[in-house]
Amino acid sequence: MDMWNGATEPRLTGEARTMGGRPWPALGQGTWHMGASRASRAREVDALRLGISLGLTLIDTAEFYAAGGAEEVVGEAVRDCRERVTLVGKIWPSHATRQGVLASVRRSLERLGTDHLDVVLLHWPTREVPLAQTLEAMAEAQALGLIGRLGVSNFDLPWLEALERTPHGGAVCVNQVRYSLLDRRSERRVLPWARCHGQIVMAYTPLGHGHLERWPGHAALARVAAERGADPSQVALAYLISRGGVVPVPKAVHPDHVRSNAGAATVHLAPQEIERLEEAFPLPRAVALATLPPYGPFFRLALSAVGWERHLHR
Repeated sequence: MDMWNGATEPRLTGEARTMGGRPWPALGQGTWHMGASRASRAREVDALRLGISLGLTLIDTAEFYAAGGAEEVVGEAVRDCRERVTLVGKIWPSHATRQGVLASVRRSLERLGTDHLDVVLLHWPTREVPLAQTLEAMAEAQALGLIGRLGVSNFDLPWLEALERTPHGGAVCVNQVRYSLLDRRSERRVLPWARCHGQIVMAYTPLGHGHLERWPGHAALARVAAERGADPSQVALAYLISRGGVVPVPKAVHPDHVRSNAGAATVHLAPQEIERLEEAFPLPRAVALATLPPYGPFFRLALSAVGWERHLHR
C-alpha cells in the first residue's frame, strides 16, 4: 500500500504530504540532548515553538532522551498547539515486552501532557524480546488509542525482512535511521526497501553532528550553497529531502539554526547539483548500519547514566 498521496515515486517538496491521511511536513525537529539541564529548558521550548510556527510541525523525541526530560520539554512546547503537531516517540528496547510497551507509552504520554502519540517507534532492534511480542503490544496500544501509527528505528535489511515475517509488521510505516551526506549507507538497502513497502524514512543526525565542515566534500557543498544563496546546512538537508520519502529531523536550539532548518524545505536541488554532492560525499564501502553493544546491561547502564547526569544539572 502506497502512503504517499497515491504516487509510486514520491516527490517531496516543502509542502505537506500525507501518510495514512495525516499530513507530514518535509522536515521535522529533533530533541536529542534536550531536557538534560533546567537552565536550558526555556531556550529549548522556545526553539521548538519557533520551529512549529515556521512549519516544522513534526517533533521527534524519545523516553531515553535525558531520561524523559526531552519529552517534558516537548510537552511544554506543544501545550497550546498539540493539534497542529505530529509527535513521534520511541520505546527503549528494555521496555519492549508486552507489559513494558504499554507502561512505557503511558509514562511518555504523562510527560508529554497528551492522550496519544501519533507515531511510536521501537528505538533499536533487540534479540532479548521477540519482535512479534513487541509489535503485538504496540498494536494493543494502538487499539487503545494511545498510538496512531507503528514504527521502528535503526532497522537494517535483516531486521526489515524480519518485520515482513512478523504479525503486525506490515503496519510499520516509519523507519528512523542515521542518515546524512556524511553517512549515506541507508541509500544502499534501507531506502529501496522503504520505497517498495511504503515506509517513511526519518533521518536523524542529518547534519552529521556539525561535522560537515571538517569533511573534504564541504567545499563542493559550500559552492552549491553559494550558487543558490543558501546555507550549506540547508543544501545538506535538501539533499536528503530530494531522495524521496525521507524526512530529516535536525535538532536546533539557536533561533538562527531553527530558521535555517525551516528554509531548507524551499531548496529544490537540480539533478546536476545532486551529482556534485554525491561525488563530494561518496557512498561508503560499508553496507550494514551501525549496531550498539549488547543490549541488557548496556541499556540499563546507559539509561541510569543519563538519568544521573540530568539530576546533576538540575
